[in-house]
Amino acid sequence: MGANATVGPIELLSVHIEAPTDVRYQEGDDARLWFTVYNEGRRADVLRSVQSPYANAGEIRWDADCDGNATAVPALTFQPVEPNPAASRLGVPPFDAYHVQLVGLNRAVPAGTTIPVTFTFEDAGSVTVDAAVQPSTAVRPEPSNRCHEGPSVAPLAS
Repeated sequence: MGANATVGPIELLSVHIEAPTDVRYQEGDDARLWFTVYNEGRRADVLRSVQSPYANAGEIRWDADCDGNATAVPALTFQPVEPNPAASRLGVPPFDAYHVQLVGLNRAVPAGTTIPVTFTFEDAGSVTVDAAVQPSTAVRPEPSNRCHEGPSVAPLAS
């Protein structure tokens, strides 16, 4: 569904931008960036920022109550996970209660294109991913199981 990247022990999976309601995002629109993070390291790491030259800001958002109301947080801490050869990774669900809001796109961004997005982690460093803007369609909503309460990820207090 999206791009994958690795920086140090951090794996970013399915990095993509939610489909626009029309055929493109217009200049000034905000866009939701979805992704999944796996920390394969031995200690926690912190996502400090997400930026794109196509947006004025990247707000890291966390839905603490899993009620659909995500709020901006200064950073997110990702705890390590233990890979299990007999199954998928433990400790991290396929979707979590976090995303990034790309605020104030500074140009039109058509569905089906990609835009560069840079993730900066405290220890692992930075990596730039070409995030695909999903095709616009009314029948393909984002998965509804994005929330998970558990120790794998948590917001960092300001």
